[in-house]
Amino acid sequence: MNVVETVIINWKRPANIEKIITALRSQTVPCTVTLCDCHPSAEYALSAPTLEKVDRIYRWKHNLGAYSRYLPMIGFDHPYTFLIDDDLLPGCQCLEAFLEAALQIENEFGVLGQFGRIVSAEGYYRAVNIPRNDRFREVDFIVQAYFVKTCNLHNLLRFRWETGYFEDKLPEDDLLLCASLKYYQDLRCYLTPWNGNPETLLNQHVLDESFALSSRKDHYYRRQKFIDRITCYGWKSLHITGERHNYI
Repeated sequence: MNVVETVIINWKRPANIEKIITALRSQTVPCTVTLCDCHPSAEYALSAPTLEKVDRIYRWKHNLGAYSRYLPMIGFDHPYTFLIDDDLLPGCQCLEAFLEAALQIENEFGVLGQFGRIVSAEGYYRAVNIPRNDRFREVDFIVQAYFVKTCNLHNLLRFRWETGYFEDKLPEDDLLLCASLKYYQDLRCYLTPWNGNPETLLNQHVLDESFALSSRKDHYYRRQKFIDRITCYGWKSLHITGERHNYI
């Protein structure tokens, strides 16, 4: 049995999805490919040959944005779940690198990724990628793609319910996931070490970014509003808790 289940969403960028599925099937570590298919009309449907490459397909009409990837969570049954945005084309050793990192850090992590954010000392969200180096680097949030232990995903649902975070119809799912794991289990977010091998990159190629949620006019306002909310609830940023430096 595969140890990693990869989860992707098809909404309005089917050409991207076809390339990503091909890339996932070419990984040096075999994975189960799960598709959350919520395309709104026939023009965004995936081709039959592409669908044949998918192991599990969940289909619905209602769009929940990036949060759609969590709807079939009860069916996730692999040790690790890898959730990836639909505008990143990973190299063929991407999953291998994530799995090696997870084993190296001995599973003492909440979310592993390659793109991270750190909240400022004043509590402000900063849309600046934190650079990777040859060590694990702790950040407040991982964005765009997330490698997690499947058994920890339930914290996301619990945090949303307990904070009453329902007014946002397109939730800040990445921030919610990372914050929930730290809040309940003190499981932190880390950028994986960079070894200079482009085949391990999440974004070996950047695909069409049309319809990206980050292009909405109030994107940063919504993210800041969410951070203010969880801070009031008791979540603490790295500027308060301090970074962990016990991983090499």
